[in-house]
Order: sequence, then C-alpha cells, then structure tokens
Amino acid sequence: MAIKKVVYLTFAEAMLFHIELMQYWGETRYGVFSRSLVESALARPEQAAVYENADIIRQAATLCYGLIKNHPWVGGNKRTAILLTQIFLLRNSMKLITTPGDSIMMVSAVEADQWNVQEIEIWLLQRTQKASA
Repeated sequence: MAIKKVVYLTFAEAMLFHIELMQYWGETRYGVFSRSLVESALARPEQAAVYENADIIRQAATLCYGLIKNHPWVGGNKRTAILLTQIFLLRNSMKLITTPGDSIMMVSAVEADQWNVQEIEIWLLQRTQKASA
C-alpha cells in the first residue's frame, strides 16, 4: 500500500489566503507582521510529523496553535489560523465541520492560554471526517 505524501502550506500560499480573507472581510489592517513567525508556524506540522510521528489531525493542531500564538499577521490572526487549518486539512483529504461560533470559542481559548495543542487536537478529532473524493 502506498503512503500518501502530506501536503504542507507554503509561505506564499499562506500570504495569499491571508490577504484574500482580510479583503473578503473588508479589513484594512492585514499583511505580515513577521515572516519568520509565519514560517515558524507553517513548519510546526512537519516537525510534529518527524519528531512526534504526528498524524494529520495532530499536525493541523500544531499549525493552528502556532498561527494563533505567534501572532505573525498585522491583523486577523485567529481568522487566518482557522482558515489555514481548514485548508491544510482539506489538502490532506480531511474536512473540518464546525460553526463560526464553535471556531471562535476554540481560537479564543487558545489565545487566552486556556487550550494547548492537545485540546485543539481533541476539538479537531470531534469535527473532522474524511473528505469526499
């Protein structure tokens, strides 16, 4: 059986999705606050795979956590974090099924230091399923 290669987000893709999201919301404060913080958060899933043998859900949780806690964007950090997490999951054949209110609760708990990667992982496990082909 062939092992499917994990698809990771690039800095350029993250930038594009962030800008499109902020423009969609009519925001005027957006863009990169720190490229190194964006790249650090984007590297977390692959590092988790290598050093923790993390599955896709755990990798998505590390991505989400890193994007929220690093605050790498000028604005829209939590919205961008949930969007990039959804995209990462979709690219890896998983679909996140949640409501805006549920997502707000999760990202707010992470930002307030009430949740860590483990809690995000549990939250994601309860809300993801295999994406249709």
